[in-house]
Amino acid sequence: MKKKPIFILLYGWIFILCLILTNGLINLFLPTSNMHQNLGDVSAKLAYFTKHKDNYDIIFLGPSTTYYGVIPKIFDESIAANGNNLKSFNFGIMSANVAEMDFYLQKILALKPAKLKWIFLDCLVNSFVEETPTATKNVYWHTPIKTLENIKLISESTLNLPIKIIALYANSVSFIHNWLGIGNFSDYVNPRITATPGGILSDRVIQESGYYAMDWMNDIEQLDRIFQEKYLQIYQQELKQAKSESADSQNISKYPLDSYAIKIIKKMIDRINNQEKITHNKIEPIFLIPPALNADVEHTPIMRAFNLGYVSTLFAFNNPNKFPSLFELANRSDQRHLNYQGSEKFTKILAAEFSNHLKLSEQR
Repeated sequence: MKKKPIFILLYGWIFILCLILTNGLINLFLPTSNMHQNLGDVSAKLAYFTKHKDNYDIIFLGPSTTYYGVIPKIFDESIAANGNNLKSFNFGIMSANVAEMDFYLQKILALKPAKLKWIFLDCLVNSFVEETPTATKNVYWHTPIKTLENIKLISESTLNLPIKIIALYANSVSFIHNWLGIGNFSDYVNPRITATPGGILSDRVIQESGYYAMDWMNDIEQLDRIFQEKYLQIYQQELKQAKSESADSQNISKYPLDSYAIKIIKKMIDRINNQEKITHNKIEPIFLIPPALNADVEHTPIMRAFNLGYVSTLFAFNNPNKFPSLFELANRSDQRHLNYQGSEKFTKILAAEFSNHLKLSEQR
C-alpha cells in the first residue's frame, strides 16, 4: 500500500512526458500554419515576396547590417546606370545569425523564384541573446535542428561564460515554445502585426523593398543618445586601432579553425547550388562583410570559408582604410549600423562592386 503514491507519481510523470513528446511530434509534422502572420516585419517580407517572388533577380539576406544597410531602389538604379536592368529585395532580418538565416533561406528557395539569379549573404555568427525568447519571431525558427545548430554556435563563440549561459537558456525557452506549439493561436487572436517592438512599420518596409533606415525609427533619438554617451569613445578607439593595423593582423581571431559556423555557411552554399537541379535556374551565392569593424562584428568564419574555397565570391567592406567614408560618424548610427546617408553611399559602392563582378563573369 505504501508504494502506491510512488507509482502514481511515476505514472503521472510518464503521462506528462508522453503528452509533451506527442504534442511536440504533432507540432513538428503537422504544423498549424506554414506562414505565421505574427512575425512583425518578417511576416510582411515573407508574404510580399511569396506573392511577387518571380519579379526579383537579387535577394539580400542577412541581419540588421543588411536590413539597415542596403537600399534596393538605389542599388537597382546604380546597376541600371551600368547597363543592367535588375530588381532586388532586402530580406534583412533583425539579429539573425547563420542558423536563422539558413532557416529562411530554405523558405525562400522552396518558393522557387523564377528569375532569382543572385543571393547576397551577410552572415552574422555571434548573435544569440534574445531579449524576448517567447516572441513568435524567435520561437518560429527554433526547430529541433536549428536549436541544436544554435547551441553549437553558442558553445564555440568567444562570448564569456555568463553570456553563453543566458543565450543557452533563451534558446531553450524558444525551443520549448516551438516544440509545444505555444503561440500558434496568436495568429487568430492578433492576425496582423503592423509594427515591431522597435517601431518598424511593415507597410514602410514593403514600400522600400525590404529596407528600413535606423533614422526612421521612433526611438532613434534615444538610441543616438545611448551611442554618444556609452559607445562613441569606444568606437573611435576601435576605429583608430583598425586603421593602424595591417590586413593580416585584422584577421587574427580566437574563433576555432573548425568553426561550426563554417559548416552552416557551406550548407547554405550547397542549398543554393542544388537549387539548379530543382528549378533549372542557376543562382550564385555572393557573400558580404558589412562596413563594421572587426571588433564589433565577427567575420572570421566567412574569411576561413573563403580561404577553404567554399565561398567563391566575397565582397568585404570592413577595412576602414579602403572604405574610409563608410566609417565616418556622419554616416553612422552606431558601431554596427549605417544611417540613411551612409546606406546610400554603401549601396552605391556595393552596386559598383557587383557591376564589376558581372563584367568579369562575362569575360570568363
